[in-house]
Amino acid sequence: MPEYRCILYERREDAAILTLNTPDGQNRIGREAVEELADAVGRANRDSTVRAVILTGTGEYFCAGGRIDGFPDGSALEQREYSDGTVRFQETLYRSGKPIIAAVQGHALAGGLTVVAGCDLAVAAEGAMFGLVELSHGNFPMIALAVNGKCIPKKRLFEMIYSCVPIDAATAERWDIVNKVVPAGGVMDAAMDYARMIAKRSPVAIRYGRQTYAEMVDLPLGQAMTHAKNALISMLWTEDVRESARARNAGREPKWIGK
Repeated sequence: MPEYRCILYERREDAAILTLNTPDGQNRIGREAVEELADAVGRANRDSTVRAVILTGTGEYFCAGGRIDGFPDGSALEQREYSDGTVRFQETLYRSGKPIIAAVQGHALAGGLTVVAGCDLAVAAEGAMFGLVELSHGNFPMIALAVNGKCIPKKRLFEMIYSCVPIDAATAERWDIVNKVVPAGGVMDAAMDYARMIAKRSPVAIRYGRQTYAEMVDLPLGQAMTHAKNALISMLWTEDVRESARARNAGREPKWIGK
């Protein structure tokens, strides 16, 4: 079992909980942290008893953004390796066969907001703030353009970038950045409710569906429909889909086997 220095890994019911655990550094994620997160997501995916992954943080911040290795006075190689690791981690979120839920107990800024965008679902505490503040430091949130730009409308995205003023959780909910806002002490309970909901569904159907979405989200409509058709045909041959039909005909609950 790997030893992590920047995160905590725990199990709760059918969920794997990954906690950013460097509160003294506002849970900023450098190369070591993103590599640990990617490893932990992979570990959860290899565990057949895990049905969902929850990402959260310790303390006042969910994640205040990136901690760029080698910046400003280090080597270009360090900075490149940090950037490569960050992109690999975001890709790991998209490639995961298990749903990812963000439990945003504190502020999600800069790269922290990008992590939230990479998750399937997000629950936020009432006092959480969300923002892209890089431009206030003379930088531009390049990776956010690729990731957050998929889910935040252009004018809202650039309002956040140019103003450098974080929005509150209620606004984030209106802008569809998070699914729901709950009192501060209820964030993990709400995330676990989502995890329990997911655990009732077929794991193979979720894996097929989630990966199909990632593969076709950027395709033109015609290509996306063809891809979806082929994915559906493949999924109809799975044991879980057949079990669903048998259970429905027999008037009983299905027994998922994940195949």
